[in-house]
Amino acid sequence: MTSTSAVPAPSTSTWRLMTPPHPSSIEDPEAWAYRSIAELDAAVGAADLGSADEAQTPLGILVAMNNQDYRRRLRHVAVVDAPDGPRVVGSALLNLFVRSNPELAIGFVVVHPEFRRQGIGTALADWMRSTARAEGRTSVLAPVDFGPEETSGDFLAPASGSGRVSADLPGVRLAQKLGLGLELVERRSRIDLPVAPETVAQFEAESRAAAGDAYRVHTWTAPTPEEWIVQYAALQQALTDDEPRGGLDLESDVWDLERIRGEEAAIAAKGDQYVVTAAEHVATGELVAMTMLQWNDEKPDHTDQQATVVLGAHRGHRLGMLVKAVNLREHARLRPGAQRIYTWNNEENPHMLAINIALGFVPAGGCAEFQGPL
Repeated sequence: MTSTSAVPAPSTSTWRLMTPPHPSSIEDPEAWAYRSIAELDAAVGAADLGSADEAQTPLGILVAMNNQDYRRRLRHVAVVDAPDGPRVVGSALLNLFVRSNPELAIGFVVVHPEFRRQGIGTALADWMRSTARAEGRTSVLAPVDFGPEETSGDFLAPASGSGRVSADLPGVRLAQKLGLGLELVERRSRIDLPVAPETVAQFEAESRAAAGDAYRVHTWTAPTPEEWIVQYAALQQALTDDEPRGGLDLESDVWDLERIRGEEAAIAAKGDQYVVTAAEHVATGELVAMTMLQWNDEKPDHTDQQATVVLGAHRGHRLGMLVKAVNLREHARLRPGAQRIYTWNNEENPHMLAINIALGFVPAGGCAEFQGPL
């Protein structure tokens, strides 16, 4: 649920709920809903997070809805009728794991800042809960995004004590109204580009010295080389298995070769590009660390940091910093006009947070993960 700023609507509006049509392409007249959802995401991001950088594109929404092998995605929207056609002012997305977590649903609700306090969020949450129950789910996980500006007043923290979120945010109030508890807080961080080449070079040199001759790095863009695809999938699985989960009742999802190839196809279909740097353990020929940066040229100003992982047996050799420094250098070569990179870390993962802070990432909001029974 990403509904964080308390901007009331100027007047009560007439809205209705519906299932958005699923078009065959973005050029299809039925794509109006996905285009309007993307506009809604941008408005919510600008109002609540201080930036629309990470808002979905219409094509990205279409591709995600076409890609249901590992997560089924169900959507519902609130619309108002405008002179030029229906306009989406609220959106609910229900994610249902296919190969793991058979009891869990993940629900996201967003409401346009100008249409809040009219019952739209509650109505969409009710749809989400009833649909999840009909699908046989018994637990719901509801993420609430928040921006870099902390409001005054009371704060909530998970049982671990790592991270906090304002209790005054509408999304937080809605999650508590639904009986959900705060289980984990993630930090969103941003680094402004360019990073001085000499700074990146210093981090790379220091990390290479710590790793020594026992490791060598490989960098690639799409597609993942055939020789590395199985090991790359294993690294993604290791990240899922090892990532701190706080109090979340959440099983590891499945990452295999078929999923990696499916994700690559989806990335290409969205028009996204990426660069990966991985570290190989020379003695065994095994990939033991990797990091990925991904971007879309429709959004030239920013790039998103994706997965970063170092296998437990190979930690302590500065491999996390090594792959990130090399990948940052390669990103600067491939995308010199980008102005910033965003990354996410669990507040309960101090080692990766420390690497990002050393590189120059600064806090830029985060996400509070609420969970509870349906």
